[in-house]
Amino acid sequence: MPGFYLPTENEFDPSTDDFVLPAISKERRYKHFDLPLPESERELAIDFTQELEPHRFLPMLGFTDLARRYIRQKGADGKWLRDADGNFIRKVKEKPRPIRFAGHADAAYLQAYAEHLNPFYERALAEDGTAGAVLAYRKGGGTSIHHAKSLFDEIVHRQDCTVVAMDISGFFDCLDHTLLRDEVAGLIGETRLNGHHGTVWKNVTHYSWVETEDLDAVLGKKRNGHGRVCSPADFVQHVRGRKAGLVRKHEETFGIPQGTPISGLYANIYLRTFDREMMAWVGRYGGSYRRYSDDIAVILPLGSKVDHVVSVVEKILADFGLAMSVDKTDHAHFQGGRLISAKAIQYLGFTFDGNKVLIRPSSLDAYRHKMRRGVHAKLVAAKGKEIPSFQVFKREVLSRYTHLGKRRNFLKYAYKAAGVMGSKEIRQQVKPHMRRV
Repeated sequence: MPGFYLPTENEFDPSTDDFVLPAISKERRYKHFDLPLPESERELAIDFTQELEPHRFLPMLGFTDLARRYIRQKGADGKWLRDADGNFIRKVKEKPRPIRFAGHADAAYLQAYAEHLNPFYERALAEDGTAGAVLAYRKGGGTSIHHAKSLFDEIVHRQDCTVVAMDISGFFDCLDHTLLRDEVAGLIGETRLNGHHGTVWKNVTHYSWVETEDLDAVLGKKRNGHGRVCSPADFVQHVRGRKAGLVRKHEETFGIPQGTPISGLYANIYLRTFDREMMAWVGRYGGSYRRYSDDIAVILPLGSKVDHVVSVVEKILADFGLAMSVDKTDHAHFQGGRLISAKAIQYLGFTFDGNKVLIRPSSLDAYRHKMRRGVHAKLVAAKGKEIPSFQVFKREVLSRYTHLGKRRNFLKYAYKAAGVMGSKEIRQQVKPHMRRV
């Protein structure tokens, strides 16, 4: 769904702890049931200590994003398998990811509320002693590149250690609403959620949404909404229609949408007690713990039993209604700073063997697959318009898939990672990209 807004790791800017926040919402240009807000209307001043009139939410828009993982296959001799053309043979795993995103006024309101709630959370982290362990959805902590480097630097510093990286399964989709409510209430020192706190919790946990496919089926893909996904009249008649409306309701007692400005902060608050318990547990063994959203990594003394570590974390996660993605669990042993186990450790898209940092192969395969599909689609479109291949404009292809692009793309990410990590090997990994294009 090109042009739609998807969340980033810097959803909000916790720059003040005032109760009345002039929060300037980011510019969002996607189409929704309401129009994008001009800057003057994105500057919200809301007194979150009282709620004279509850905010009225529009239904969210939803679609399903199909995430693909590319896993290179090995033969009986342990070597990578290749096809006749020399390409790696890969197994593709597809995982549907439901995306829900709020209207423009709702997103601005939720961002302002996140600005209000975040200082409570930051103070709690300082009191808990877990500020250094919670990495995602916080201001000033750096990117996933920096956090991966921090883990690898600690391995080098410790020299002798066992590292276990784990992943929480279906993180946002499994957050228990009652536990989330209790964690937010405890964070602000209340026994129940009233006012804005209750309004946000209710509308994020028991949200309503409209599938974009349903809109297309009823109103057609080519429709003039005058800057919206549909006209106000169509919204009243078809979307909110009394007999056969398109609005769906999330009736489960668990799960929050990933695409709102409050989602990341809510997820962190939900795991506040979990983070404390993990810090206490690894601390007893002289280890360290860090969590980047749903990616967990622990470093323990060399010789620690990996199966025991995984079982303990699984048990603690179960107390919060969460489970681990067992197939994504990874581990490695280091002695004298050198890898002594079979595989390098993987964390946040990188691998480390005690000597060099690389982008993991599946990420490179995903980039190359998208590049091939993108170039192929452009040539097919040109052929349909009877444009010779040598006359096809290459500007968009170069912008999306090469270092020449001005937009953020995989190559810009790889070059940044190479600089932060000090890894010339990453540069070598992507060096042939122009030839491939």
